Amino acid sequence: MPTAAPAEPDLEVGGRSLRANLERAIERGYVVRHEEGRLSLRRTPGDLDEVRRKGGFIGKRGTVTRACEFLNSFMFEHVYARAALPYGCRSCYKVRIPTRSLRALMAAKAIAEATQYTTKSGPEVDNPYNGSLYATCLYFDSLEEARKAYDQLRPRLDEHEHLGPGAAMTIKRGCSNYERALGPSDRYEIDPRLEAVEADFAQRYVNSHPRSPIPKPTLQALRMLDMVAMAFRIGDETYKDFTDGEPLYPTPVNYAAPRPEADRVSA
Repeated sequence: MPTAAPAEPDLEVGGRSLRANLERAIERGYVVRHEEGRLSLRRTPGDLDEVRRKGGFIGKRGTVTRACEFLNSFMFEHVYARAALPYGCRSCYKVRIPTRSLRALMAAKAIAEATQYTTKSGPEVDNPYNGSLYATCLYFDSLEEARKAYDQLRPRLDEHEHLGPGAAMTIKRGCSNYERALGPSDRYEIDPRLEAVEADFAQRYVNSHPRSPIPKPTLQALRMLDMVAMAFRIGDETYKDFTDGEPLYPTPVNYAAPRPEADRVSA
């Protein structure tokens, strides 16, 4: 197991050295240093909720595999202290399909999962970085690949009865929290020295979220049930597409409903 210090530990980003950033994250309890120099993120009570972890998205692994927890949650948030784009994220692009109903989300999900690409679909109501209710994303390793897929997918959305020509679809670079911290993604500065830094940390990083003990089909079914409940909560009646038309809960009796004049109390 490697125990050496990270490559170029005194390299500065945002006016602070990587060493200082890491030590500060450890002191504050965000990062745990284990024996033999291994590192991991400290798990929180929310991490134990397998259904809602990682936003409660339902995904399909395809042509792209990326260590998002390591690159975003560990390197960007703590080692770089939100001051530098991870080198491993420099060519990450997504085709993003935001939707306003669970019905439309499931339509976009079906279209995306019929491709060979890596996808995820789920709720964004509680995501502070995006303004949509739901979204489907497809992942790519270059802008050229994302544009090619966009051109293939657009006609399929246009022709779908639950989406149509008015359905939004964009190509996005990286994650939203990067642009919040670093500005527009077309102006990112790529620091080539970070490649060696990330390769070194990757050898010592321990994923803080091991594979879920819940079988994938069961976990996805539970996440679908959770999305139905969320749709009910925000007044999205299309959830009934997935409950055989039945309401999730009985409608309370409304005592303010119109009633005969004789039953009304005089002021």
